[in-house]
Amino acid sequence: MLEQLRMAAAHIREIEDSRAKAAARVKESGKLPGGSLEPEFILPVDASKRVEGKVSAVDGGILSYEMHGADLLIAKAVSSTFTYSSGRVVSHTYFPRAFPQPEYRVETGLDERELLWHKSLVRLELEIGNALETAKKEKPSYLLLDGSLCPLASDRPAEESKLFPKYMGLLNLYKELYSYCMENSIVLAGIIKDSRSRRFVEMLPPGAGERSSDTVFLNHLLGGGERTFAFRYSDSPQKNNVLRELGAWGEKICALYSKPVAGDRPVRMEFLNGQAGFSGIADTLSSLCAINRFYAYPAVLIDADLRAMMDPNELERAKKSLSLFAGPTLLDLKRNSRPFR
Repeated sequence: MLEQLRMAAAHIREIEDSRAKAAARVKESGKLPGGSLEPEFILPVDASKRVEGKVSAVDGGILSYEMHGADLLIAKAVSSTFTYSSGRVVSHTYFPRAFPQPEYRVETGLDERELLWHKSLVRLELEIGNALETAKKEKPSYLLLDGSLCPLASDRPAEESKLFPKYMGLLNLYKELYSYCMENSIVLAGIIKDSRSRRFVEMLPPGAGERSSDTVFLNHLLGGGERTFAFRYSDSPQKNNVLRELGAWGEKICALYSKPVAGDRPVRMEFLNGQAGFSGIADTLSSLCAINRFYAYPAVLIDADLRAMMDPNELERAKKSLSLFAGPTLLDLKRNSRPFR
C-alpha cells in the first residue's frame, strides 16, 4: 500500500511540475485569448484597499433525511452585514436574525435524481430570497453570495419533472435580485472558494491548461496580488440552458480569478457586467478576501456560513416529530432499519 501511495505522490508531483511549466509559458507569451474583456492578461489587485460602507453576505445550510415514500429537508439562510469604516468593521446586523430557525419541507414521490434537484432548489430559493430581502433592507454597497451567481447546470431539473415549475420560479427570483441590485447600485458578486470550472483553461491554446481546473492551473500562473482579466461566464450563453432561460441577464454574468494573498489559492469571483469597473470590483473583493496570508475569503461570508450551519440535532427532532404525527404510515428506509449490521 505504501509503495502505491509513493507512486501516486510521484505522479502528482510530475503533473504539478508540468502544469507549472505550462503556466510559465502562458505567462511569458502574454497572448490574450479571444474571450478576454480587458486588454491585459494578468493585472495587479490592490488587496490593501480600505473597504468603506456596508457589505452583506448570504449563505444557507440544509440537511435531509430519506424515508419510505417521503423526503424531509430542513434548511435555512442567513445574511450578515458588516459596516466598514477605513477598512475596519464598526457594526454588524443579521437577517432574519443572528441564528434563524430552520424551515421544514417534506416532498413525496421523488426519484433519486429529483431528490438532488429538490435539495438544490430549496437551498437556492432560501438563499436568493434572503439576498433580495437583505438588499432591500440594508442597501449595501456589495452583496456577496456563497457560490455562483446563477444556478448550475446540475441544479436544473428535467423539463418533465414536477420540480421544473419550481426551478422556473427560482429563475424569476434571480432576475428580480439582478434587477434590484443593478437599479440600486449594489454590486452583486458570487465568491467560489473551490471552483472546479474549466472555463479559463478552455480559453487558452490547446494543451496549455494540462487538463486541470482553472484554480489548479492559475495557482501556478498567478502570484500574490494578481488577477486574471475578466471574461464572460460562457462564450455561448444561448447554448447553456440556465443562461438562456435567464434571458438577457445570462449574457451579463462575468467572472475573474484573483489571488489576493500569496499563501492561498485563487478565488473565483462572479459579477454582473455594467455594475462597476472590473478593477474596482476586483480590488474591493480581493481586499475583503485578504483576511489572512494563508487564507483568502471574505470575513463577512465566513460569518454567514457559521450562522447558517445546521445542527444535526434539529434533523433528529424533526424526524421524531414527523413520525409522531404521521404514525405507522411513515416508515424508514430498509437500510436504516435493519436489525443487524
